[in-house]
Amino acid sequence: MGELLDTLDGLGLSEDTIFIFTSDNGREGTPGSGGFTGPWRGGMFSPYEGSLRVPFLIRWPGKIPMNRVSNNIVHAVDVFMTLARWSGGQVPSDRTMDGVDQSAFLMGQTDRSARESIVIYVDNELFGVKWRNWKMLLKTIDDGDSSIKTLAYPTFYNLIVDPKEEHPAINYNLDTWVDYPLYQVLEEFQASLAKDPGTPAPDY
Repeated sequence: MGELLDTLDGLGLSEDTIFIFTSDNGREGTPGSGGFTGPWRGGMFSPYEGSLRVPFLIRWPGKIPMNRVSNNIVHAVDVFMTLARWSGGQVPSDRTMDGVDQSAFLMGQTDRSARESIVIYVDNELFGVKWRNWKMLLKTIDDGDSSIKTLAYPTFYNLIVDPKEEHPAINYNLDTWVDYPLYQVLEEFQASLAKDPGTPAPDY
């Protein structure tokens, strides 16, 4: 990454280049694949923070403040909406767009992300939702055979109190009110799917 940034500097293109370093998920989940997710539970192909939390570094000299750090939620799908705003592009209005414009947040005009929640998928399976520091999981992955199991009752995690996602019941029993915002995120997302016409079929 340093060589790429040095090349941009050497070509005099840094001021006009938005440079993003990120990933679509945490380390590979299979044994022996390497990688490190720090204290977070799980890895790729799991609904846990070791899969969902990845670095997001962005540089745009003179536009994005230097050395700014945040733990707010930003989703990969927000990149499209944000770059569309910065480049003067037009966002399609004939379909549901999952991303949100994060330009004000990234440029330091606000301290809060434009997003408070995400839905959690593993492959094509909806596993749950995350809202602020809370997570609700409707499914889990069996440690033995890696099969997907639908839970009889959702598990809830407070990621500030329990960042390693080890004690769902203890924290939820103290804050049962979180049912409402978590289910609201899920219901609004499912409603958006029902309204969306879907990707047009290719014309062969």
